[in-house]
Amino acid sequence: MRITVLSVPYDLGREGEGVALGPGRYLDGGLVAALCERGHQASVVAVERPEPFTDELSAVVGIARVLAGEARRAVASGSFPLVAGGNCNVALGMTAGLGPADTAVVWFDAHGDYNTPQTTPSGFLDGMPLAMATGRAHGDAWAQKMGAVDPRAVVHIGGRDLDPGEVEGFAADGVHVVTGAGGEGGEGGLAALAPLAARAYVHVDIDVLDLAVAPGVDFPSPGGLTPEEVVAATTVIAAALPVAGLSVTSYDPSRDDARGTTLATGIDLMCRLVDTVASARRSRRDATRLQ
Repeated sequence: MRITVLSVPYDLGREGEGVALGPGRYLDGGLVAALCERGHQASVVAVERPEPFTDELSAVVGIARVLAGEARRAVASGSFPLVAGGNCNVALGMTAGLGPADTAVVWFDAHGDYNTPQTTPSGFLDGMPLAMATGRAHGDAWAQKMGAVDPRAVVHIGGRDLDPGEVEGFAADGVHVVTGAGGEGGEGGLAALAPLAARAYVHVDIDVLDLAVAPGVDFPSPGGLTPEEVVAATTVIAAALPVAGLSVTSYDPSRDDARGTTLATGIDLMCRLVDTVASARRSRRDATRLQ
């Protein structure tokens, strides 16, 4: 499969520290070579902030607009967009680029990312990207201009550190919530997306994983998923809907252990998820030929 690795090396619009360093570390650590060794053709496109940094929201929106254009170009050329990103707000660019009105979102994250300026306990902008993608938060800055994802076409998986406002928002908006990939309602929630969308976008915040395999995160939460559970859930959705894009975010190299455990886990997980998507595409093509 042809893959365009979209590198988005920013932490809320800033470069040079924290999770902004994660994408570069993945590339330096051999992500492209690992993909090619598995039979894929991979190239890299660097997404750059279009204007000097002034404030977080403007920077995030500006970067997301550039990313949306690059995602569209990748898809139009027959390439699969794989984002190695800093923060989860890369999802704004990906959903806009893929087509928010008919794209389902599978969101793996220890945290809800569904706060609004009114519900957030901290004011942290990167606690709002899923809410922004659905138009629940900062609609005037994003969804009103770029379009919104239907919250009923969202499955949130692996959350274990949710704020009360996020829990209420999920329930009010019809977001499917699965606390563990193998938990009750998991497959049902994923399969429920199929009638609502033409394609799926899979987003993975690396902190959804157990700390034993991904210690290099800014907001650790014990009791996470295994990489195998993430791959299994993605296999279910890829069988129900074509997966059109993937992002993996929130790796902070400064918090990784001396062995680079999170780096290795992130690269391996991206490769396995790409393999899953490629396998589902082959199965879909084979089924079409037999009809």
